[in-house]
Amino acid sequence: MAVAPALSGAQDAAMIPGGNSAPPGPQPKIQIENPLYDFGTATEATMVNHTFKLKNVGKGRLVITHVKTSCGCTAAQPGKNTLAPGEETEITVGFDTHFQKGHQVRTITASTNDPDTPQAIMTMQGVVKQQVAAMPSDVAFGKVKLGTEVTREVIISDLTGRKDPFTVSDVNNSNPALKVEKTNRPDGKPGALLKITVTKAMPVGTFDDTVKMTTSRIPLQVDVFGQVTGDLSVAPAQVSFGIVPHGQEAVRMVKLTNQGSKPIKVLGITSTAVPVSASAEPIDGSKDYKIIVQLHRGTPDGQVRGQLQIKTDDPEQQVLNVPFYGIVGQFSM
Repeated sequence: MAVAPALSGAQDAAMIPGGNSAPPGPQPKIQIENPLYDFGTATEATMVNHTFKLKNVGKGRLVITHVKTSCGCTAAQPGKNTLAPGEETEITVGFDTHFQKGHQVRTITASTNDPDTPQAIMTMQGVVKQQVAAMPSDVAFGKVKLGTEVTREVIISDLTGRKDPFTVSDVNNSNPALKVEKTNRPDGKPGALLKITVTKAMPVGTFDDTVKMTTSRIPLQVDVFGQVTGDLSVAPAQVSFGIVPHGQEAVRMVKLTNQGSKPIKVLGITSTAVPVSASAEPIDGSKDYKIIVQLHRGTPDGQVRGQLQIKTDDPEQQVLNVPFYGIVGQFSM
């Protein structure tokens, strides 16, 4: 979050970031009292607050044009945006430690018209101690065969050492094809065992979800992700034409592999970009197909992006999507 105080009419363009310079004559100089604040150890889900003190130790007028922070940090507007020689101001910073753990560093940058320090850096650092932990913290299923069920287990633990009871409740997720069951831990310790199952209803393709729960300490969440694969697959998974010279065409090949017991038919292929088309040819002696992808001659210079939609008569994989991209003409940044 960045706080950008408005500039008054008296603050001329030479003091705006980009110029980063004061008018000719006496120059400002910013001084930060203790620019590094080490908060030591903080408990997860608490707010760490600190106030940095800034002073103009130069001979010209100091202007603080705006303040920005790194992720998870907020900064209040300085008490004063313009400091005469010898004047001071303060910037109060808050760091939200929700869902943070371990050693953390956050930076706060004040843009000024000090010619030697156009960006004054302040730093907060310390260690965030977790109250509750999930092991593993993320669940990666990898590749799961369509029509099968795979289960992973997650242990929820209390790390506070407190004597009052530790409970886990209100466990929920959004994907109906992902089943989550909460049971007691097998070791009898406080907490919970989550059984997360990719069910047979999960369709082909990538999936991701977040299991959220309430505990008697703080809320907790576990990210879940993976990919369901069917009998049909394409390789490569995406088509790159690379850089195609002006006015020329390009042709690429994609193989559609059928690992099922029955043959399938490719009913048609459509493209989301007019300059690219594709056709399918059966491969003799197999259930596979060769997909011929063509970037047409005369395509205007520039980027070409889109995807092919391969339609089949397989009831479980009626459409396979293959992204494509390329650049026609000379590449330039």
